[in-house]
Amino acid sequence: MDPEWLDRYWADELGCLPSALYQGGVSIWAPPHRGEGRWMGWLIPLECIVVDTAPSGTGAISITPHLADALCGFFAQDGDPTSCLPPHGNMLLPFVREHLSTGYPKVHRILACDEKLFRPFAPTAPVLPLEPDNLHYEWYRYHFDGPVFIIRAPGGGIASWAAIKCKSDEVWEMAVSTEPAFRGRGYARSVVSRATLAALEAGKHPLYLHEISNHSSARVCNALGYRPYGYELTCETGRIPPIQRN
Repeated sequence: MDPEWLDRYWADELGCLPSALYQGGVSIWAPPHRGEGRWMGWLIPLECIVVDTAPSGTGAISITPHLADALCGFFAQDGDPTSCLPPHGNMLLPFVREHLSTGYPKVHRILACDEKLFRPFAPTAPVLPLEPDNLHYEWYRYHFDGPVFIIRAPGGGIASWAAIKCKSDEVWEMAVSTEPAFRGRGYARSVVSRATLAALEAGKHPLYLHEISNHSSARVCNALGYRPYGYELTCETGRIPPIQRN
């Protein structure tokens, strides 16, 4: 898998140079866009990326500009900044509690796929595109801006779904959920396979992030050919309502 598009994507997200992802040590960046709404209006004032193939102790942190000095001071006071790096570093938690009290820090595994790696899965149930007349259509459109694929449950509900986040002109990110009563049937792999194919057919790069504790999600993406790139530590503090983004 060619990492260049991943490096470009994350460098753009962080507001840094791609070389910062590999240069060694921890770098801090404070781009103006970090203080604004990102994809679909989400506010993410703090984000850190660690690439698997970078030298040990390398990470790039992007912080909203008005907290840049506070973060630099925090590191100066509390020692080795590499102890903040995901997946295991928790040094940033006191900073988040003090300066981003409404934030919800999470650590994700970052995986990606391409046409050569992709291993499509034969669906274990019919996979359908979500239609506008579906009862839940507006909920999905509020949360996702790309195609949504579903497996119906008996009675007309949705047993499993995969939705696409159109994160950039190049990158489409997968999201997936299966109702507990329908797990273990291959439904998640079926819908993610269909969503990944849709991304590749559209000429996009498929991206998959899952929380590091979500082992079942890891098995789904690994089985489809997604390969690890690194880790993301992110802290969301809210979302700008759509009416205020127009």
